[in-house]
Amino acid sequence: MKTLTVLVPCALLWLGASLASAQSIDPDRPDLTTSAKLVGGGRLQLETGFDYEQARVGGSPVEKRLTLLATLRAGVTDTLELSLEAQPYGWRWSGGADDNGSSDYTLGSKYRLFVPPPASGAPLLALRSYVKLPTASQPIGSGRPDFGEILLMTLGLPWGLSLDANAGVAAIGVTRPNGFIPQGIVSGSLSWAVTDRLSTITELYFTTRSERDARDSLLATVALMYQVTQSLALDIGARTALVGTGPDWAVLGGLSVRFGR
Repeated sequence: MKTLTVLVPCALLWLGASLASAQSIDPDRPDLTTSAKLVGGGRLQLETGFDYEQARVGGSPVEKRLTLLATLRAGVTDTLELSLEAQPYGWRWSGGADDNGSSDYTLGSKYRLFVPPPASGAPLLALRSYVKLPTASQPIGSGRPDFGEILLMTLGLPWGLSLDANAGVAAIGVTRPNGFIPQGIVSGSLSWAVTDRLSTITELYFTTRSERDARDSLLATVALMYQVTQSLALDIGARTALVGTGPDWAVLGGLSVRFGR
C-alpha cells in the first residue's frame, strides 16, 4: 500500500520526461470494460482514482463505501503488458458497523492477439488474465482468491466513436463453505471524442452472480475523460446498478499518468 501511495507523486514529478511520446495516453478507467490497447514496450502507466457509492438491500441500513484505487501498468513488450491493481485503502459504513483498511491486490496480464491491417476496419484483439490475491480480511475483502480470462476487443468507428467490448469467465472465491462460483462477464463501452481532448464514455457491464445468494448484475456507467497532455488524463463519472447487485448510485473520478520512452 505504501509503495503505491509513493508512486503517485513520483509519477507526477516524472511527467515532464514523458511528454515526448507521440501516442496519447489511453487509460483503462473509469469504466469497468478493458481496452485491447496496451501501454507499449518500455512504458509505465499509473491510473489512480476514488469510488464513492451507496447501496441498500431490502430493509437493511444504507451501506456507504469510499475506496481509493490504483493500477500500475507496465509494458514489457509491444505485445505484452503486466499490471498490479490495488485498492490502497477503503472505508465502509453500514448502520453502526464501520470498517476500513486495505483491500485485495490483483495481478494481471494483457497479451495482444491480433492487430488489424491499416484501414481494414477490423478490431484489435487481446487477452487479459488475472488473479486476485486475498490480502484483505472480510468485509473489506472476500478472503478468497479470484481467477479470470477475458477476451478484449477495441473497434474504431466513424464520427470519432470507439467501441470496447469484453467477454470472459471467472472463478470467484467464496466462503461458508469455501469454494468457487463460475461467473460470466460481458460488457461494452462506447466512447466519443467530442474534441481532441474531451471524450464521453457510456458503458453497460453485465456479470452473473458473484455470491451464492446474490443475483446477476447489470451496471451502467457514464463518464467524461479530459486529456490534459499526451501523458496525463483526468476522468469523472457516475455509476448505478440497473439490475441486481450493485450500487444505487456511485461517483468516481481519477487521474492517469504515463511515463517512459
